[in-house]
Amino acid sequence: MITGAIFDMDGVLLDSMPLWEEAGIWYLEANGKVPEPGLKEILFTKTMTDAAEYIRVTYSLEKTVDEILKEMIEMIRCRYETDIPAKEGALSFMRQLREKKIPVTIATSSDRVLAQAGLTRLGFLPYIDAIFTCNELGVGKDRPDIFIEAQKSMGTKRETTWIFEDSLHAIRSAKKAGFPVVGLYDVCSRQNQDSIRKETDIYMDNLKDFDAFYSRA
Repeated sequence: MITGAIFDMDGVLLDSMPLWEEAGIWYLEANGKVPEPGLKEILFTKTMTDAAEYIRVTYSLEKTVDEILKEMIEMIRCRYETDIPAKEGALSFMRQLREKKIPVTIATSSDRVLAQAGLTRLGFLPYIDAIFTCNELGVGKDRPDIFIEAQKSMGTKRETTWIFEDSLHAIRSAKKAGFPVVGLYDVCSRQNQDSIRKETDIYMDNLKDFDAFYSRA
């Protein structure tokens, strides 16, 4: 049974994770710095604020965290407004949830400005009841706070509120908190696919087949 749905955005609804893999590198290079090996992995689980703080301290930038955040958001905002595509089947999946009167919230590590830009342009916003961001809550998805707040906003039971995620660390925190989880494939998480398959309740390559999910939920 499903009474509510909480979706990650990047890598689940939007095909935007390749952009995020490179964002820290582009920003440092634009500021005359040489990114360290493994920077993508270091920043992957952090909120945008924590990532900005890491960059500021590690690379001795004479800027505030807020300045770095603003510059990074502006650097990639145009991509959300113009050309980042939706993931296959995602919009239709959301429509079918709305037809069944199932509330939907977004739980994203991206900034609200980026979420609003991408979800509006691609037509998702009419099917979304609320958007929650890690930045605004002040914690990353290595803790389940964002999922719990999204679930509370819908007034649904945790055991029937499904989380749709592509990142292993987020899947693990959601499962530990007692949520059922759908694991979704994204090329940027390909190295974790075996673990994602094992640790989620349902695994899907994409969101094309709503009936296959609904019959199992």
